[in-house]
Parts: sequence; C-alpha cells; structure tokens
Amino acid sequence: MASCQSKVPGVRYCDESWWQDFFTKDLAEFYASLDGLRRARDALINELSGDLAQVLADPQRRDLALRVLFGGLDEDCLEKIRRGDYSYRYDCEIDCIKAGTAAHFYKYMFGIGLGEWGRTTFGNCYDEDLKKRTRLLNLLNKEKLGISINGYDTGMIMNYLSELNKIVDDIYSNPRIQQAIPVQQVRQVRADYGLDLVKAFEDFLNKSIKLLPLYNPFTFFIQSLRSTPRPYLSIMYGEDLFSDSVRNLMSKYGVELTKILDPGLNVQPEDDELAVIGLKDGSVGKLINELVRKIYDMTSMLYSSGYLASDEYEKYIMAKYNEKTSAGYTLKELITTTEAKSEYRKFCYSYGRLTIKAENNVFKAYQTKYPYNEVISIKYERFLELLSPLLFLGVAWIEGDELHLESWIEGDKFHEKCLGD
Repeated sequence: MASCQSKVPGVRYCDESWWQDFFTKDLAEFYASLDGLRRARDALINELSGDLAQVLADPQRRDLALRVLFGGLDEDCLEKIRRGDYSYRYDCEIDCIKAGTAAHFYKYMFGIGLGEWGRTTFGNCYDEDLKKRTRLLNLLNKEKLGISINGYDTGMIMNYLSELNKIVDDIYSNPRIQQAIPVQQVRQVRADYGLDLVKAFEDFLNKSIKLLPLYNPFTFFIQSLRSTPRPYLSIMYGEDLFSDSVRNLMSKYGVELTKILDPGLNVQPEDDELAVIGLKDGSVGKLINELVRKIYDMTSMLYSSGYLASDEYEKYIMAKYNEKTSAGYTLKELITTTEAKSEYRKFCYSYGRLTIKAENNVFKAYQTKYPYNEVISIKYERFLELLSPLLFLGVAWIEGDELHLESWIEGDKFHEKCLGD
C-alpha cells in the first residue's frame, strides 16, 4: 500500500479505515439526524392534527400548540395579528414574527401552521396561515374553531431536507458503496427526538456542519479532487495518489478520477502529466461534492434568516484565504501582487463563468460580450500557476467547458460572484 504522504492534515487517502469511517460514521450520523429531523416534524404535526379546539382542550397538547403558533411573540405582535394588521416585509413574513422566536421557527423554517403562505406568480404575498391565526386569537375560547395545524411545503428548510436526503440515498444506493460497507446497518441507525423538533434541528445542523471541508478532512479531500491540475495534486498529496493501489481503493468506494483538461499538445504522456484532473460524472465523489454544496446553500440561508452566527461558506473561504499554500505564501499574498492581481482580473466575469479550452500549450477563456466574444489567452503553465491553489481549495472549479469563479475576497470584502469585483 502507498505511504500516503499528504501535506493536508488529517487526509489519509491510502488508509481504508479512513474511508470506512466516513461512510459508516460521519455520513451515517448525518443521515440518521436528517431522518430523525424529518420524523420529528411528522410526529409533531401528527400530535397536533385534528380540530384545533379539541387540541386546545387537551392540557397536554394545548401548551405545545400555542407554542408552535404564538411562541416567543410579545403582546404588541399578538395584538397586531389579532387586528389583522398584515404589514409585510419583502420576504412575505409579518414584521413582528422575528427569527429566533418559536413561532418563526415552526412556521417559516418548517412550514407548520394553519394554512399555506408565500408568493403568487405575480410576486404578491398571500398568507392563509396568518388569516387563520387572526381568527384563532379572536375565537380562542370557542368550542369549535374549524381549523387545524398541518404541515406545508412552504417551510424554508423543507426543500433542503428532501434534496439532501436524495443525495445521501443515491450515495448509499451506489453499487460500490453497497459492496464496500454494511449499508443496511447504516440505514437502520435511528436518531429519535420524539416531538422535540428544536433538538432535532440543532443536532442535524451540527452534523451538517461537521461534514463541511473546513472541519472534515475527507470532504476536503474529495472537494480538492473536483478539478485540480495533476502537478498540484502531486505536490499536496504525493505521487502515491496516482498509484494503482490508491486508485483501486478509491474506485472501491466509487471515487474515480478522469482527465478534464490538458495543454492540447496531442503528445502523450506530457498532456496527462499537466492535465487538470477531476471526478467522473455520476460518481460517489461527485455526489459528495453536491452534498457539500447543498449544505453550504442551506447554512447560507440559515445565516441570512438569523439561525446561524456565520455563513459557513464565507467562513471556509476566509480561513483558506489566509492559509499557506504549497509554495509557502498565503492565497491572499498570491493574488494581491501587482502582476498577479492584473492577471486574475482578466478572469473576472459578471456571472462567474468563462468558456474555456486549451490548445498548443495556451489556455484560452472566452467571455461573451456583445457584439463579439472577448478572448483571454495565457500560457498553460501560467494558468496552472495562477489557478491551481484556487481549484485545489474549491474557490474556483472547472465544470464541462466552463471555469467558475463564484467566490472571492479582496481586502476584507467577500464576493460571491466575481474575482476582484
């Protein structure tokens, strides 16, 4: 077996137990918490379903129902709802139902309430839930209310849960993973939260963040294989990465590498030695990267909604921006030199995507600008020098014939779309 001389702490790509641990522990714990969160939501909705008057008449369910509908709201907010004073922000949420309150958590995050809410195709807000809450506050002591608590697809996090669940299902359904680990045992692991949706959410969020590359060497490793020049991978992970024994081990777990860009010399093996290496489409490696990106999207939404203290993707970029590269300098130092800064700016594009190709040892990037295409050309070796650290860290990546540069930092400012913008 290869010696696995990685320069990245915690990356042990030639150790099979490292691979086993990810799929049977890290990913399995995330999967269990995800399933537990979904079941906790279903259990809570089931507990509070039926005519609300009967639910409120039951002392054991009354407090829970009122917490779900009005928890954390002050008297001014309750009076505002009682009057039907629906003053909306741009995101269609009533002003006084703030993030951090129980009412916000259950309604806006998980879609639990008395009716649907959202936007029409014309962008207008509608909120059947809020209208029914108004009715409830004004008829709270009536014997029969004719309304009930249900679950709706309008919850902010529900689409993420479904998409994440599908990705993990696809990973564990992969024939190679099925052969490599005891998948049935993994799927039988349960996280039981009962009706405690808050605890279920907290545990799921912790398990999600634990999977991100800033904290998890395995997902960092897989992300670094997305589209990185072979010379840089050799520097960071050693030539053992390309040995038959390691390739066989990676293939056993559905992670396979392929050439996605070369200098265009049409001479072997020179092209392969300088090629950009990436993960094969449809592979487990691709699915893991998709999972990471989806968690980033979800945590970004939670941050903007007031449920996280920091944006995890920005936090990752900030941390990696100030780490030493293989050449001994930081990424920040690399891109802020006068020469490099002007070259990086050439790649800046309003949508963060450039159509690329390489031929005769020249790297070319095409920006579509009416009425003609602007072409950026540099030596292929200079492309490797400039972009390798960014590609390795996942700050930039190549997908098909496009170069993506969708996040960057200049000075102390974080950018989501364009280099140096």
